[in-house]
Amino acid sequence: MVGPFGRASHPAGGGEHLRVEVSESPDSARIALSGQFDIASAGDATRALQALLNRGLDLVVIDLSGLDFMDSTGVKFLVEGRDTARDLGVKLSLVQGRDPVRRVLTVAGVMALFEDDNPQSLP
Repeated sequence: MVGPFGRASHPAGGGEHLRVEVSESPDSARIALSGQFDIASAGDATRALQALLNRGLDLVVIDLSGLDFMDSTGVKFLVEGRDTARDLGVKLSLVQGRDPVRRVLTVAGVMALFEDDNPQSLP
């Protein structure tokens, strides 16, 4: 990761399944995910989110707009991330993904966890 207002990319270990790009400002951060979010590629996203949540930021935004695919691993990532953020007093916001990803999250009930989000508050 890079300092304030910096950008860093973390290619997933399993090839080009998932790209994790982190943008930071002093009080907030954004994790932009692109590609395919599955069990083979979830580790980088999980580590990046956990590191940001542990910094005590006011807001962390997870941007799913670049994802082509998400399985139940992504659902677990979002639910656990939301729970951890709430426990740490960090607002976790979600930028919705494309139709296939949105359908998975809607069916799993994850979208209801993020209903009060304000996607305009992107870092």
